[in-house]
Amino acid sequence: MARKIGFGISAGFLAVHNFVLVVWALSTAILTGGLTTIAGVVSPQFARSLARLWCRQVLFFSGVKLIVKNASNIDKNKNYVFVANHQGYFDIPVIYSGLGSSLSFIAKKELFRIPFFGWGIAAIGCVSMDRKKPRKARVAISRAAAMLRKNNLSLVLFPEGTRSADGKLGDFKQGSFALALEAGVSVVPVAIEKAHELLPKKGILIRSGTVFVTIGDPIDVKGMEKGELCTKVRSEIEKVIGAGK
Repeated sequence: MARKIGFGISAGFLAVHNFVLVVWALSTAILTGGLTTIAGVVSPQFARSLARLWCRQVLFFSGVKLIVKNASNIDKNKNYVFVANHQGYFDIPVIYSGLGSSLSFIAKKELFRIPFFGWGIAAIGCVSMDRKKPRKARVAISRAAAMLRKNNLSLVLFPEGTRSADGKLGDFKQGSFALALEAGVSVVPVAIEKAHELLPKKGILIRSGTVFVTIGDPIDVKGMEKGELCTKVRSEIEKVIGAGK
């Protein structure tokens, strides 16, 4: 008797579906990366809309349902630094689909070297960061802060720096919060739940499921220190994740 997974499909069918999904995702990533690169020259906002459309397609064809809570906490006319926990590879499609298209990310420099994909993330305003070199990382943070002040754009940070193996919240790196303090914009805690179940850290098969994104209240950073801000944001995210157990 076949083992059932996800929406009642067999493990064999799941493997075939995963193969087709990966081929589709890679091919469309190349196409979308090329289109966003071209579109970014004329309109970075349009390039981000293309990226968001691709992210939504990834979730749809992966059988992922997204539920966003407290979306009204966000004022679309304001810039923010969104700080989220990091559960897996689906976090970026989930965040991009759930929070809007006026978003960009701080990304490790290695991602920018990938043909088409790297060009695409550069076109939507992602900022390259070399985590192994603190001085260069500090320059990247200043560049990102200047971009926040100048453009109608918000940035997303994952201060854990690595994916969670079991969905539990890891330690936050305080350096990530220097960006918000320098830019002077509010920080919004974002709690992602159940994303780690779609593709476990040591797994190879994508599973369908429901992911929950809870948007916290914006935190005014005026007068705050990095450590204080880090502790407060982590506490807000932990409350949501803990309540969901």
